[in-house]
Amino acid sequence: MDLWTPEFGQRRAAAIPLSDSPSSVQSVSPSISAFPSVNVREWSAQPPSLPFAVLDVETTGLSPAKDRIIEIAVVRCAPDGSFLDEWSTLVDPGRDPGPTHIHGITASDLEGAPAFEDIAEELRARLAGSMVAAHNLSFDAGFLAAEFQRAGSTTPDQPAVCTLQLARHVLKGNEGYSLAACAAALGIDHPNAHRALADTRVTASVLAAMIALLHPPSDQGALPFG
Repeated sequence: MDLWTPEFGQRRAAAIPLSDSPSSVQSVSPSISAFPSVNVREWSAQPPSLPFAVLDVETTGLSPAKDRIIEIAVVRCAPDGSFLDEWSTLVDPGRDPGPTHIHGITASDLEGAPAFEDIAEELRARLAGSMVAAHNLSFDAGFLAAEFQRAGSTTPDQPAVCTLQLARHVLKGNEGYSLAACAAALGIDHPNAHRALADTRVTASVLAAMIALLHPPSDQGALPFG
């Protein structure tokens, strides 16, 4: 199954030097979050009515209060899961990039990347009017809420669906519910894992495939994959 078109592309936003991020020393509440998550059992009972903004972040570590986002990607899809557009950018964390052996992003990669506050409003615009989706939503939502707080901006609050929780409902009995395990169960390739755009594309494909299982084409028209 392949949801994607040859329109793949990666966009890097306008840049500032790595050492110039004024938000790097600001503290945030460790308990804030974003995107109220829907009850997947109730939500999945009807075909989706909103488009999706599927997102993924790569970070310097695991703590939203202490660590920073270094890469963000958003893939927008129609309610049936068909591709609309995509966007991604590296983000200057104002510190070292953390576990490069996992995400593959080095300090030199981040030179000239924008700070989060410089892309916050573009990110907000790309999420607006959509249902946010992410695999292990609470992780991404916690980091985004922390970054919006550091930037002195309100946190987006549109509804969201966690594809991990949805997979537990749709793919019952699967051998694991990691993004890789869900993709494998659905016959979806997962290249370049742990980069934001690659993971977001796969998450969007997993979401579309699960929508098709929940609501076959006879329910909502043909989906863009076989």
